[in-house]
Amino acid sequence: MMAGTPSRNELHEQNRLSWNEATKAHNSHKGDQAKFFREGGSTLFPEEIELLGDITGLSLVHLQCNAGQDTLSLARLGAIVTGVDISDEAIAFAQKLSQESGISANFDRADIFDWFEETATAGKQFDIAFSSYGAVCWISDLNLWAKGISNILKTGGRFVVVDFHPVAMIFDTDWSHKFSYYSRNRKCTQ
Repeated sequence: MMAGTPSRNELHEQNRLSWNEATKAHNSHKGDQAKFFREGGSTLFPEEIELLGDITGLSLVHLQCNAGQDTLSLARLGAIVTGVDISDEAIAFAQKLSQESGISANFDRADIFDWFEETATAGKQFDIAFSSYGAVCWISDLNLWAKGISNILKTGGRFVVVDFHPVAMIFDTDWSHKFSYYSRNRKCTQ
């Protein structure tokens, strides 16, 4: 590592603090989300449901779950769900939303790489690992992430991912080309 270059842990900590603030902003304007879920609402898109198939009774981990809306939608489909996210605010919101909506799910606040290691060491495994829109671009080491996923899946388990193509990240808000498609100068965290 070059002098003055932040370590992965330092970048992840900056990311955690940033997501704490973003979570507050994201949820400040959404109204009564618990009521939305109590009335049968779901935040999943049809393509996610189709890719997942019947998840009734299966153990599922939702990686980078943010504030738990999709996690609770997965639980409503019958899965036994654990959501994991780096943000304290996101997990606190998710736990509160779970309680207020009456939809049961577990939530863990952790750096995903630490969580993978602790979960694998404890011998806990899942039928499905799931990650969706806007999560992959924040992963600082895709190889380590993939290895972590592999270590927490049961034999015959599945990884389901739905995300944006990275080409979407090269444009500025006016759709002009601003950023390089290649990641050598980009600093992703978590």
